[in-house]
Amino acid sequence: MSGVEALPVDTPREVSSLLLPLHDGQLLVPVDTLAEVIGAQTPVSAFDAPAWYLGELTWREQQLPLISFEVLRGGDLAAMSSSGRVAVLNTGSAQQQLPFIALWLRGTPRLVRVTPEELAPREQDCQQGELMHAALSGEVVVIPDLTEIERACLEYRSRQ
Repeated sequence: MSGVEALPVDTPREVSSLLLPLHDGQLLVPVDTLAEVIGAQTPVSAFDAPAWYLGELTWREQQLPLISFEVLRGGDLAAMSSSGRVAVLNTGSAQQQLPFIALWLRGTPRLVRVTPEELAPREQDCQQGELMHAALSGEVVVIPDLTEIERACLEYRSRQ
């Protein structure tokens, strides 16, 4: 034996997460990903932007891209109402080029505790911005690919 012992690793039995309501489903993200939920705002229009890039919002003195996840993954743009919400998400980017993005929501996020027994992957092709399809206690959810969304936003911004 080398004299080095492995330290026990405590694997969490549950992960605090949020269900983010969209017009056509729900996103599932770890609670640590959410920076803030803010009220609906009219974004500043973006010139020659892709349809999913709704414009830019000012949040804490930063310009954030406002994204329609439904359009990003190939769906239709849902009507934006004043009762909607905006989720400001931390991209987790190591480069910090775009540390936050804003996603248009249909309502208020809901806190859920996710255990391995409650989360089951679903066999379904992923569209742009989707990391994985799953079922959470019978509810269909999508886990977003924040790295891909950040990359798409930065690609658009670099053309400007």
